[in-house]
Amino acid sequence: MHITSATSLGPTCTLRNAVQPNQRLCVPYSLICRFPSGIRPAESASSSKPRRYVHALRKCTAQHRIVRSEAASFTEETTKAANPLRIVFVSAEVGPWSKTGGLGDVVGGLPIALAQRGHNVLTIAPRYDQYADAWDTSVTRNIDGQEVRYFHTKKNGVDRVWIDNDAFLAKVWGKTGGKLYGQRSGSDYSDNQKRFVLFNKAAIEALTALPFSPGEDCVVVANDWHTAMFPVLLKDQYQPNGQFSKTKVAFCVHNIAYQGRFWEEQFESLQVPSASKSKFAFEDGNPRVYDETEPDTADKPVLGDKGRKYKKVNWMKAAFLSADKLLTVSPTYATEIAANESQGVELDGVIRQAGGVEGIVNGMDTTDWSPNVDKFLDVKYDADTVDEGKVLAKEALQAELGLPVDASVPLFGYIGRLEEQKGVDILLAALPKALQSSNIQVAILGTGKKEMEREIMMLEDQFPDAAKGIAEFSTPLAHQIIAGSDFLMIPSRFEPCGLVQLHAMQYGTVPLVATTGGLVDTVKDGVTGFHLGKMDTDKLLDSDAEAVAQGMIRAANAFSTPAFQEMRHKAIAQDLSWLKPARKWEAVLEGLLTGSSEAKDRGAAVRTPVQTPEHVARSEKTAALREEAKAAARSPREPENVDTSAVKSKPPAAAAAGTATSRAGPTVSSPSRTGPTVSSPSRAGPAASSPSRAAPAASSPTRAGPATRSPAQVPKSTAGARAPPSSASADGGGATAPTSAAAGRPAPTTGSKPGAPTSSPSPRSPTAQAQKATNGSRPKAGSSDAAKSSTSVGSAGSAVASKPKAASAAAPNASAQGEAKPAAAAAPKAASAAAPAKPASSAGSSSSGSKTN
Repeated sequence: MHITSATSLGPTCTLRNAVQPNQRLCVPYSLICRFPSGIRPAESASSSKPRRYVHALRKCTAQHRIVRSEAASFTEETTKAANPLRIVFVSAEVGPWSKTGGLGDVVGGLPIALAQRGHNVLTIAPRYDQYADAWDTSVTRNIDGQEVRYFHTKKNGVDRVWIDNDAFLAKVWGKTGGKLYGQRSGSDYSDNQKRFVLFNKAAIEALTALPFSPGEDCVVVANDWHTAMFPVLLKDQYQPNGQFSKTKVAFCVHNIAYQGRFWEEQFESLQVPSASKSKFAFEDGNPRVYDETEPDTADKPVLGDKGRKYKKVNWMKAAFLSADKLLTVSPTYATEIAANESQGVELDGVIRQAGGVEGIVNGMDTTDWSPNVDKFLDVKYDADTVDEGKVLAKEALQAELGLPVDASVPLFGYIGRLEEQKGVDILLAALPKALQSSNIQVAILGTGKKEMEREIMMLEDQFPDAAKGIAEFSTPLAHQIIAGSDFLMIPSRFEPCGLVQLHAMQYGTVPLVATTGGLVDTVKDGVTGFHLGKMDTDKLLDSDAEAVAQGMIRAANAFSTPAFQEMRHKAIAQDLSWLKPARKWEAVLEGLLTGSSEAKDRGAAVRTPVQTPEHVARSEKTAALREEAKAAARSPREPENVDTSAVKSKPPAAAAAGTATSRAGPTVSSPSRTGPTVSSPSRAGPAASSPSRAAPAASSPTRAGPATRSPAQVPKSTAGARAPPSSASADGGGATAPTSAAAGRPAPTTGSKPGAPTSSPSPRSPTAQAQKATNGSRPKAGSSDAAKSSTSVGSAGSAVASKPKAASAAAPNASAQGEAKPAAAAAPKAASAAAPAKPASSAGSSSSGSKTN
């Protein structure tokens, strides 16, 4: 067997019998000369035994690993569904043809995975460009006096149908050079209602108009407000006339902040059934809809009259009331948006009225985003060579950014939009404390608000040889930061699902995430990443900035420990592809179309990335015990092995003594609840009740396995306060984790920064996002994952103390889904007192109005 390998750094080398374990690839001489550590990473000082030095591409990582993985994936992909379905996705975006964020990624990747399962899958989207692989079908339809033409692409087993009309092709890619939804964020096209009514009507006709159309016996997935008219027209116009009687429609929310709110006067010209108008009826306190006639002016916010409501139409509301089933992109986000008015952006009651919403975690593209095939990496690596590959990737990134090349220094990365939703202002406010307290490096890549772009560009001057900010769009650099960083910061104020944390774990980069939305469902606290608590959705609080700084400090302390290496290996070993989510989608859609209870059971068996078999077993056992107790009319049983006497604070002196061992043994903190618990809403945004925390437990100095721990349980901490970190490493892999609750942190400051309006929601809150951009203004079409959709994730916060305090003596380990594990008595540790970080941006600045999933 001959395998030839080529790298971007030098000549190729040919190997024989490359799949044999002892074979190695040649590494270009220029690579060895470029990096001080060459091929051997620095030895960890805390390791109790020598590390296994291997070549960066040992065992032909870039070749035979690919062969093996392709063989495995082929076996899984060719496992066909027992009951093939006809599935249609209707969306304003389909990646990679048109994409501004997560919506395009989902409709680009999920249909392929479903087609591989044997389903007949078709997507329908506007034709924004002269797609080279799209062919004219010669099929046309007259929609409201306008001719629409259907183009077709067949790729990866999926039929891609494109609706061709000047409302899309000429408007977006013509002389205007505009975006999909408007010339710029916060200034949508004033005729967007007419554009997308036309699109929805043409999409319904496409179900029967084309030779390969699925017909009426199909299930349709409409996505976000742009396709909200699809279920409305189907239910109120077509089905009453005897058409599409067998067709079922699911409506999927990718970001509830974008609802499609318009002035009701425009609605009359849309030729929509009059019976449907009541479904669209809506009112809010915003005097604008942010289109070309009244654009968003961030520097001069326009405030409505106090207490006045403005009548509008709301497309997403009408879809909620018309669809057969509501879906969203993660279970935790599904819980959040139905919890209260703030998180549901004024549609929480409608969601409950419609019967609730089900969340299915997104998968990711493992073709372009995989370290063993990434064309932007000089040296490829996989799960077996992650330690060595990460060292080389880091040194390459440090050299690229002009930072000191030193693999022993923890490197924190951020890739995302520069705006408040992603928590960039929190991260910037936290950097002075984090960089002054630890020997770390920081790399930030993104574009967005000009004020934030200026701030990150100044980082190099403020922190020479420690921080670098790049305010530009760069796909290659985004891949290099994902691969070369040790930690990825994601401090989002809210996040429906997110993709960048999946990319990070796929590359062995440990994410530090805010405890919100899909970040809770994809990053297992203390096992594959760190949960850092819930950020305030309305204001930049000093306590949030302090929390992020403390999280970075604790993560840096854990960097050189064996448990961190274990966490890295667990992160990269996961299957984060669309394979599992596709099976979940399959079961949900089959159940919707056929009413099969067996399909519902199959769907329930598909777990999220944070749900381990042990987690599921414990959850099911707990549920069974509760049902048994209820049936017997007895009081609920007390949890077993609960030693509440062990839960008590150590004296300050003992706690202070524990700080000396903070680097010796890693600890892991985990929230002891299932998803974020929501407290009563307020104008400032939802408050999250905190996970319980206790003192950190000293872990084993080797990677042989977890230290023996005794059972313990800690009462839930009071909502609104952060607690100290808990002990225990789930599944044996732990690292010093930032705390994710709010007990012990300074009380939130009530005032926002100067200049913030007092009579309108903050631009950081989901409500403000909806009021400023619900008509769907998004970044430029065709953006890649690297700086657009991947960038739809922010950083994370960690628990802090306003003054030194003693940590609890013991705590249960809990996964991000909330069940406790036995935990050992912890080594005491004192939280350091720190001054609040200086806020980085004005709360008065408005949101860009450009959101992705």
